[in-house]
Amino acid sequence: MTTKLLPTIKSGACGPYVTYCQNLLNARLPGQGCMWVDGIFGPKTDAAVRQFQSMRRLKLDGIVGTQTWEALEAGPPPIKKRPAMTLPPVPASGGY
Repeated sequence: MTTKLLPTIKSGACGPYVTYCQNLLNARLPGQGCMWVDGIFGPKTDAAVRQFQSMRRLKLDGIVGTQTWEALEAGPPPIKKRPAMTLPPVPASGGY
């Protein structure tokens, strides 16, 4: 699906677009447990949307509009690379 064709959905909506949104939320919020994918935009879907919007610094309104769809479809946020860890040299004697 492309974002341009996706309708705005919010609490009370139901159908295949809600199902698609729920699947994307399950993929984008991996540590939060799996949300039941039922195609009904109820309180749990609303909470997951708001959590996702908060993580992505989007307008926190629980409405899946253009910006939220784009962020959901874009995939997970880039992982910040940590600097390589350096270990101290092993003593020449090798004894412990």
